[in-house]
Amino acid sequence: MLGIQCYAIFWLLVSGYALQTLLVHTGPDIDDEERKQWQDEIESMGKFMSGRGIGKMFLLMSMALLMIDGLGFFFTYQYAELRPWQQWAFYFVAAALIVDSLVDFYRMRKLLAANEPDEIAHRMSEYMDVTSVWANLSMFVVGGKCLLAVVLVLWTVFR
Repeated sequence: MLGIQCYAIFWLLVSGYALQTLLVHTGPDIDDEERKQWQDEIESMGKFMSGRGIGKMFLLMSMALLMIDGLGFFFTYQYAELRPWQQWAFYFVAAALIVDSLVDFYRMRKLLAANEPDEIAHRMSEYMDVTSVWANLSMFVVGGKCLLAVVLVLWTVFR
């Protein structure tokens, strides 16, 4: 049980960091100058690295985070006694995570296919677009993962 408790805390920290990072880059507190600077950094990364290299790096990171989340979902389902509203949240967040991952992999596939530096920069800015509908889905997924991580910590560590 100690391993599961440690993993619950680890998943809470990873999910909390993802939520904090997403809020910093998409929140209303960021001004246009900061957003433009962040966009320029992303585009410059696309101009100095190959699309295949960036795509592989993002794919590895996404797969690692998906495995961490999958194990967290499994432990939450297995060890937390979820109330009915928590079960609905669990299934809804799991479905949203699957949809978000599919959209993410589709965008990565476009990035992997890019060859020219300008096309890579365009795909990078499209991949990191914070004004799209998919950014709202990502925000929901990350917030839901934090909620489920808190539930897992409460049911394993403080039980």
